Amino acid sequence: MHLRAIGAAFCSLGAPDANDALRPIIPFNSFAHQSSFRDGFEIRPAPDGKGMGAFSKVIIAKGATLGEYTGEVLTRKEVEARYWGTRKENKHDRKWRKSRCQRKQGISGDYLFDMGNDLFIDGEDADVSSWCRFANHADELNVEGEDDVACNVEVRRRLSWDEDEQQQLRLFLVALREIEPGTEICYDYGGEYW
Repeated sequence: MHLRAIGAAFCSLGAPDANDALRPIIPFNSFAHQSSFRDGFEIRPAPDGKGMGAFSKVIIAKGATLGEYTGEVLTRKEVEARYWGTRKENKHDRKWRKSRCQRKQGISGDYLFDMGNDLFIDGEDADVSSWCRFANHADELNVEGEDDVACNVEVRRRLSWDEDEQQQLRLFLVALREIEPGTEICYDYGGEYW
């Protein structure tokens, strides 16, 4: 259930960040930004060179669902070709890569969630992913005196059914404690990420 960093390929996009890695520029009209406005979050630079982060604009109660981690659903075979490089790309993979580059979307694999059953949610494409893609890592345990930067949400899986009565496994961010306005939203990515 943990976020997994998979691959290191990038289109030639964006500007170098503190780590000199190329990151795409996420337009304000993207679904990722628009969903943050709707749900009461601000997307802005995070401290400590973490790139962009999601910050609460309202008080959030302990146990509240903040939002759903959405994105393109990929099969293991697609992930192997598009991110891991362990399978040869087919014409669909090449079309996917070309579309991402033309739309200035990243192709790093840093936003993949392994859902099990050889399915992944890829939150990297800001046109189809929610603001939850901007939640950064923090250790699970709070460091004394640093409550505002420690892990304050966790990822939970929930089953739902679509209009065709097909089961879907979905991911949500849930508050572990009360979160004050201006607080960065962070969760523990888990050992598999690093």
